[in-house]
Amino acid sequence: MAIVPLLLAGGGGGPLFGSTPKGVPKDPYGDSVWLSRRQYRLELNGTPEQWRERAGFALRRAIAQGSQEPDETISLPVSAYRGLGIEGLDELAGALGWGLDRQRLRFGAVALKPVPAPH
Repeated sequence: MAIVPLLLAGGGGGPLFGSTPKGVPKDPYGDSVWLSRRQYRLELNGTPEQWRERAGFALRRAIAQGSQEPDETISLPVSAYRGLGIEGLDELAGALGWGLDRQRLRFGAVALKPVPAPH
């Protein structure tokens, strides 16, 4: 019974178990299985600008945690970009050198892959 209050005390602000690796940006919307207050408010009344900010944090975090191999893909859950839409996410990812892997789209998440720089 003592564990339940400890798990709920975080409020979704950090990982449920373990810690964030060094150099990986902290997600102000929360990155645990619990819904943070900020994420809850975003889900209820989020503006497109707020969703763009949310998706940007999640995307930069996924890129930082992902492997640096050239053929590596990363995955982003729909909860990170829901209010932005898949086309908005593709535009945001393009600015960071990534793009949707349309061959690997699946329910609940998208896969992104590095896009080669134009010559």
